[in-house]
Amino acid sequence: MSETKVSLKKNKSKLLKTLVRSNNDHEHGQSTESNSSVVEETEGEVGQIGRDVSKGSIAINRDEYLQAHRDLTHDYQQLKIKNNLLHRRFAEYYKKRKLEHVLKALENSADLEEKYQQKLFAYEELKDKEEKEISDIKSKLQTVENKYNDRLEIATKKFEELQQLERSTGTGLIYSKKGKPIAEKTVERLLILQKHKSEYSSSLCLRYIRVRNAVSELEAIVRRLETLGPGLYVAHYEQMYIDKQNLMTKIEERDDELIKNRTKCTEHNQILAHIREKMHHTDEVIDFTEGDLGDAELDLLKAREELGRAKNHRNRLRWSLEAERLKAGLLTRKDLLRDFQDATDEVVNLREIKLLLIKEMSNIKEKLKEARKQYQFHRIEDDESV
Repeated sequence: MSETKVSLKKNKSKLLKTLVRSNNDHEHGQSTESNSSVVEETEGEVGQIGRDVSKGSIAINRDEYLQAHRDLTHDYQQLKIKNNLLHRRFAEYYKKRKLEHVLKALENSADLEEKYQQKLFAYEELKDKEEKEISDIKSKLQTVENKYNDRLEIATKKFEELQQLERSTGTGLIYSKKGKPIAEKTVERLLILQKHKSEYSSSLCLRYIRVRNAVSELEAIVRRLETLGPGLYVAHYEQMYIDKQNLMTKIEERDDELIKNRTKCTEHNQILAHIREKMHHTDEVIDFTEGDLGDAELDLLKAREELGRAKNHRNRLRWSLEAERLKAGLLTRKDLLRDFQDATDEVVNLREIKLLLIKEMSNIKEKLKEARKQYQFHRIEDDESV
């Protein structure tokens, strides 16, 4: 229904524009040929309005416009019937889908129509602006193409001049090793190879530029996809989602801990009630033990007095021991006593050795005496025999 209204309003607006133009042309006295061309253009644009209108004179004829009005009313009735049928189908569809709220009349429909008209005018302005921009872009593109063609022609000319110069310089050259002149076929072959290489390098440069532009466009698209808004990125959203999941898991763990702590609290409350009952019993025990504590304190005072006496006796014994140590002198030192013991043992050993040596010396002396006696006896016998 909205599309039919828009089409009718467009046709009416175009018809009014053509009438205004025809009146202005008639007042200024323009020729009938120009007016007929305007009417033909408007009939070609409108389509429905100018079907039965005559194309001869531009003078306002009421019958023609009445006929056009009848045609429009006829088309309007047909579109209205079609619109009602479509409304019924929509109503049945929405009832099946249980969307009866869509069929209710909207409030402030006049304001909505005005807003719709404003949006249509804004859309027309945007279309005009877009057409102007497209025309500017086409003109700029045409200028760029012209510059490109001019520069391409200049470059081809210079390259041909360069090749011509190389051809002229290369024809008379001679091989340094062989001493033979370079053939024209080899020069042509080298020039053709150079041309192919330059074309290949230019195609590679063009391919590289296209790939670079495509990569930059893709990077820009990726950046746009990664950005959700000013200062908002998909990575931040994912990190926040991960943090949210971690926090949810932590919250679940804390909930479990809270449940455990609640059960522990109930158990502790029961334990505390049991402890309170025991405390009442212990208070009574404390009252009895306080009396025993007084007796124990008296015993403690007596024990302290006895302890003081024992300490004094201990100190006296210590002092007497120190005096005895001073009297004993070197006997209190273990290392000296150990050395003395070793020395005495050594003296005893040496005495025993001395006695053994004395016995041996006495035996030797006796043997010596006997030997002397025998010597003297033998000497006397020799003298006697002589």
